[in-house]
Amino acid sequence: MKILAPKYIFSENKILENYAVVFNKQIIKIDSLENIIKEFPKAEILESSPNSFLMAGLINSHTHLEFSNHTTEYNYGSYIEWLNSVVQNFQELSQNIDSEKIELTLQNMMKSGTTTIGAISSQALDFEALKKSPIRKIIFNEIIASQPHQVDSLFQLFLGRLNDCENIKDEKLIPAIAIHSPFSVHKIVVKKVLEIAKDRKYLVSAHFMESKAERDWLDNESGDFYNFYMKNYGVAKKSTTAKEFLTQFGEVQTIFTHCNYANHSELEIIFDKNHSISHCPVSNRLLGGNTLDIQKLNEQKIDWNISTDGLSSNTSLNLFDELRTALFSHTFENVEQFAFSLLNSVTKIPAKQLRINSGDISTGKDSDMILIQLEDKFHQVEKIPLHLILNKYPIYQTFIFGERILFGTD
Repeated sequence: MKILAPKYIFSENKILENYAVVFNKQIIKIDSLENIIKEFPKAEILESSPNSFLMAGLINSHTHLEFSNHTTEYNYGSYIEWLNSVVQNFQELSQNIDSEKIELTLQNMMKSGTTTIGAISSQALDFEALKKSPIRKIIFNEIIASQPHQVDSLFQLFLGRLNDCENIKDEKLIPAIAIHSPFSVHKIVVKKVLEIAKDRKYLVSAHFMESKAERDWLDNESGDFYNFYMKNYGVAKKSTTAKEFLTQFGEVQTIFTHCNYANHSELEIIFDKNHSISHCPVSNRLLGGNTLDIQKLNEQKIDWNISTDGLSSNTSLNLFDELRTALFSHTFENVEQFAFSLLNSVTKIPAKQLRINSGDISTGKDSDMILIQLEDKFHQVEKIPLHLILNKYPIYQTFIFGERILFGTD
């Protein structure tokens, strides 16, 4: 057992001052240092810097690692421009996928406070790096198959990757499923994949209503996607509507990513079926999308997290960078109160969404924790969350399942 006695602890949406935590793989107790030493006299007391802040490790619920080598090949400004650049440069981009680059990306994510990720894996080229990394990961094995003639072959490839993921699962690696989107996966495939998810009790991820182009396509079979499909396949025929797509998921727990063009009735379905949402503000801005209306989500009591998406539509996988963007994007929120919500959006909320026992410094939770060095003592502790987001305070200790993660400079 180990003891940490930082200056501040973020616990159950409150900031505790001059408390200590005793833990092994899980958090055993939070109390005064004096009481904890009396109760656990043999526990090792770990060193904490002055004015240190202990909080749960960050959770990035939606990221793509296979394209971790950020390049200038991507076009930004609209979703279709970006998609066309991916299609045009796919061979070169795929050749740049490298396990060493992914390992470096994962290490940088952990250095910036992330202890768990939801990795969207399209080709299984990230499996080796993910397996080696001490980070906790839910691997969402993704299927893309929009055209009827592709269905059988791509589904078989998907099954092979999914079974390979099952073969490497462990305490820190959990298999899951990703259905790319309603415009890129035929409804026949969606049905087959969701049957697997239901049978194996897998968590599911899906992109939904990320762009106006998607809205136009699913509503009217028109717009940018019509031109895209005619150019690439010579035929433009949607296989589903937005409502039909959502309804297929039924009770299979799903995290829908983006949703910045979802309407009220679609959000009602998401709430009614106990689904939730991942919000990626930088990606939405780069791809020309609306800002997600989180007030509407709060009114409809839909859980939402903040995630980074991948480096093909972001310049950073540092969640504090993403939180800063979210803080400045949602201008209707009181900044100090919103800062608490934002911290929960990368800890407590995604832990619930991903069905893992972490996301908070409280008794019985897994000991996924980070220690942050604040510059000064705070006379009003309720200001700390805002300043955590505004300032790049150094993270000097990271724990996953109670084990300290060591980096090259430690």
